[in-house]
Amino acid sequence: MSFPSVCCNTPPVKATYMPKGQKNMYGDIQYYTAGSKDSKRAIIVNYDIFGFHANVIQLCDILASLGFYVILPDLLRGEPLTEADLGKPGVFASFTKNAGSWDNIKPMYAKALEHIKECGIAAVGLVGFCWGGKMVVSALSELEGLAGGAIVHPALIQSGDFAHVNAPLMVLPSKDEPDFTADFEALKSKPFFSECYMERFDDMFHGFCGARGDWSNQEQAKRANDAINLLAKFFVSIMPEQKS
Repeated sequence: MSFPSVCCNTPPVKATYMPKGQKNMYGDIQYYTAGSKDSKRAIIVNYDIFGFHANVIQLCDILASLGFYVILPDLLRGEPLTEADLGKPGVFASFTKNAGSWDNIKPMYAKALEHIKECGIAAVGLVGFCWGGKMVVSALSELEGLAGGAIVHPALIQSGDFAHVNAPLMVLPSKDEPDFTADFEALKSKPFFSECYMERFDDMFHGFCGARGDWSNQEQAKRANDAINLLAKFFVSIMPEQKS
């Protein structure tokens, strides 16, 4: 299990964006939140290895504008990987075993879900980018009460991972990810398969929808918007708005 080489060698894009949400502490974890707590639907966003990047915060705000309460936990506790770590395989290997391991991240997902429950929100979806995609698949396999999850240009996915998920899954790989066709086919045995979806972005690179995407570039911005639109449709589908 390893990161794609492009993930280990390509720096994040320097980007600016004025957030519409806010950062708060819940316990010992900082969260960026956007949208209303009065929403009936929530999305937990798992950023990529570069942490609180402007692109992922903008994505949170877009999803929040569609009526979701969006929560972005600082799962790496202010210590994401940086440009200085690129090209150092040992750093990435240590990351997957320690700070970025599911054993380390799982309790923070549980706290995020606890916060959402305290807000009175019952329907919760997940979306993860790069390494975050692996975390989302792990969460869908082990945690209860999730409506489903989406993974965008995911890293660290192993053959057989999809077979363990217990809720609908959307998969949006780029040209740099493996062919997930066989793994996606394994979902056909699931009762929720009709709600699953996969689409490859073969004209885009690993990270285009996260910290590596240059959204000042017209084509990259368009394709990132295409992916975000698919995410929105997926979450609306698996978490239909409940009338009060």
